[in-house]
Amino acid sequence: GVISDKELETLYVQANQFALASHFLWACWALIQDKYSTIDFNFFRYARLRFKQYFKAKSVVTALEMPK
Repeated sequence: GVISDKELETLYVQANQFALASHFLWACWALIQDKYSTIDFNFFRYARLRFKQYFKAKSVVTALEMPK
């Protein structure tokens, strides 16, 4: 079938919202891992990177509107 511009725009907004939520989730997960994990990995650095990306994208993503 044919995908309408409205459906495509809706998918674009939703994908960006979930990507933003993903950055926040993985940043929080990394902070927990930094405290409790015995794995030799710089979880704190990873958390900082994910939070940085979250705050970089937040204003752009939250400004997106679902098509009417």
